[in-house]
Order: sequence, then C-alpha cells, then structure tokens
Amino acid sequence: MGELVLPSTGIVLIIGPSNSGKTTFLRKLINQGVIKKSQVISSDDFRDLVGDSEFIEWEDRPGDEGVALLYEYELISQKAFEMIEQLLEIRCKLGKLTFVDATHLDENHRKNYLDMGRKYHVPVIALVLKVSKELLLERDGLRENPRGHKRVKEQYHWFKKSLSTIKDEGFYAYYILTPEEMGEWVVVVQKNPMEREVGKGLDFIGDVHACYEELMELVQLLGYTRSPDGLYRHPHGRKIVSLGDVMSRGPHSMDSLLFFKKHVNAGLAYMVDSNHGWKIARWLDGRKVMLMHGDEKVEEELNQYAKDHGNKETNKLKDELRDFLIQLPSHLIFLQNGVRVVVATHGGIKDHYIGKESKRIRDFCRYGDTDGFDEEGRPIRKDWFNHHQSPEIIVWGHDPKPDAVMINNTINIDQGVVFGGKLTAFRYPEKEIISVPAKQKYAKGRFED
Repeated sequence: MGELVLPSTGIVLIIGPSNSGKTTFLRKLINQGVIKKSQVISSDDFRDLVGDSEFIEWEDRPGDEGVALLYEYELISQKAFEMIEQLLEIRCKLGKLTFVDATHLDENHRKNYLDMGRKYHVPVIALVLKVSKELLLERDGLRENPRGHKRVKEQYHWFKKSLSTIKDEGFYAYYILTPEEMGEWVVVVQKNPMEREVGKGLDFIGDVHACYEELMELVQLLGYTRSPDGLYRHPHGRKIVSLGDVMSRGPHSMDSLLFFKKHVNAGLAYMVDSNHGWKIARWLDGRKVMLMHGDEKVEEELNQYAKDHGNKETNKLKDELRDFLIQLPSHLIFLQNGVRVVVATHGGIKDHYIGKESKRIRDFCRYGDTDGFDEEGRPIRKDWFNHHQSPEIIVWGHDPKPDAVMINNTINIDQGVVFGGKLTAFRYPEKEIISVPAKQKYAKGRFED
C-alpha cells in the first residue's frame, strides 16, 4: 500500500482509455470523503448537459447516418470541453482543487491544462490508470452504452503512446496505477501549506536588517521573556511573524538569523521569504551571486565565525542556514476560526496570488511590483496595494516608510531601522503598532532598498 499525496489546489488529470475505471475511482474517493463531488468535472456529464447524451453510437450506422452522428458527437464534445475549460479556469482562479475525468489521450489536449496551470499558478498532476487491453474490452461489454471494440483498441493504442511522453510533459507530479493498486493506494489531499492559525495572537515584525539590539528590545517590549533554554516565549502563547530581510546591512546578521531560525524550528515563530534572504540562500548554496547592498556583511561575519570556530563548524552552520532560508514560503496566511484574516509577505502580493505558489508569485512577494530602475539604480516601485480588494489584512515590509500606515487594508511595517528609523511590530488581533527607535544609523540612505 502506498500514499498518493495531492495538493490543496490545482488540476488533477485522470488519464486512461474508456473503461479504465476513472469514474469508479473518483466515485470511491467521494464516498470515502477524501474529495467532494463538486471537485470532479466529468466529460461525460458535460456532454450530457450540452447534448442530452454522454455518448452517440455512429460506427454501426450506415453511410450518411454515421457521418451525421459522428459530426454531432464531435460538436457536442467540443462544446462540452469548452464549458469544462471555462469552469476549470474559474476554479483555478479561486485556488480550488479539481479532478478532470476524461480520457486525456491527446498530448496537445494535455498541454492546454498545463498552460492553464502556469497561467493561474496552480500545479497540474497526472493520475494515469494503466489497464490491459483485454480488461478494457471485457469491461466494455458490460457497459450500458459500449464504446465498441474498434474504439477501445484505438484508445488503448493512443494510451500506450502517452505513457512514453507523460513523464516529460511538465506535470508537477505523475502517478501510474494498475487496477490492483487503485484499491491499495491511500489518497491524501493536503491542507494549504501556507495556512496557519492566529492562535493566541501574532506579532508581525518588519525588516530587521541585522539590527539585533533593536530586535531584542522590541521582542521584550512585546512581552516575550527568555526561557532557560535561551528561547523567548510569550506568557499568553503569542507567536512572532518575521517578514524577512532579517540579515544584511546592519551589524549583527548571524545573531538575527539564528534568533529566527531557532524560534521557527521550535514552533515559536514564523518567517517568510525575502529578497535578501533569497540572495543569501543562493550564495550559501554555492551559486554565482554578487554580494552587495549590505549582503557582503553576511560573508564578513561568516569569515569571522570561521576564525573563531573553524571551517567544519562554519560549513555546518552555512548548510543549516541555507536549508532554513531556501524552504521559507513566499507568504503565509493566518486563519481565525477557519477564516483567512491576515496575510504576511515581504514585498507585496496580488489578491489572486494568495494561497498559491509559483516562480512569478515568489518573485513578486520578494520584490514587490517594480517598473525598472531610476537613474541611481534604485527600483521604481508600483503601488500594488491600491488594487487590494479581498478582505484579508496584508502585512508587508521591504519598501521603507517613515511610519506604519494602514492603506487599503494593507500595512507596511518596514520603518527603516537600519537607516536610522524604527523597528516596528504589528500586533494581531489587536491591530496595534509598537516600535523602537534605531540606536544609530547603520547604513546610508534612510529609505533605500
């Protein structure tokens, strides 16, 4: 017995000839409560909706009758799939998981779904039901509306060709199940990995940029106290949420990074990906990265660490930091009684990106919405927050502002502490702002990236 793990959002193509058990397999999952009936889109059902019949027999009809019936069936199928794609697009926009019950034997047809997945930032999974030709023909004879031996054999031929290409077509994942395995595998639909509970309360902290002393002052001002194990805990069970960019530019990158790494690993804090964090992660991974804009200070601190602790311990630390930074989510969604109420992101997010993940979304969350660079090489930022319409509060940083101001149900809490400004926290559900002033100006330019 194996476990077939499916994401919380995306498209699952059930691939196989007629009689391979696609509908039966999905009906079993519905009856088990693994998936909902509304999550299944069936080509037969849509043919019935469009043309009052899921199948039209034309092969045994003489001359003009057969030609006319074939044309009618193909037209009904075309319109049925147009409706399927329209409904699937809507579900993808809403971040729903959808199973498409059709043969999907044509590579070009499958490509349409892969393109849709890329367009709407959802994964596309292939679930292939591998059944022998003999069993397909046997099952066809038991159907109320048999497809006929000729059609079943043709579909089986197309299916055999598909098996050699599916693995290279760009699916997020693909599974091949035999009739025996269909009953043995356990299907699990994951919860959205970016969702967390508000719990006893959250304290969002803006860009620290290695200003560790200010971080410690703010954490203690928020009511967190140091336990014997060195970790800071809140007496009421609140948790810290870092918006990223905890390192670079300031004087204490390692202290700041290790503080959040330890607290995230202990389940006392959360952290999202960020532009400086991503750059340091790639550098630690050995990729060609030019360290600048304060990132070079991370290298300087690690060089000093090597002098103090040796290369072996330093390489171990580098690996741990790399793994920690690389796995950070682009954004986090916090729920209260099952309802999405707050989103944490570093540089910004579009409403229809919330709850999804893709390269484009990750880049947007790291850098915000930019439109090139000005004469001094600084990014020209676009006000993405003006387009926010969904009800979640979006808490973000990255673009330093003099003060934390709620604009269109979004709040920026990067007040440029490394440039001599403030380090800010946003408390939820209280919706309070708490800040501590910078002890000095650590980097040039108060509100630069």
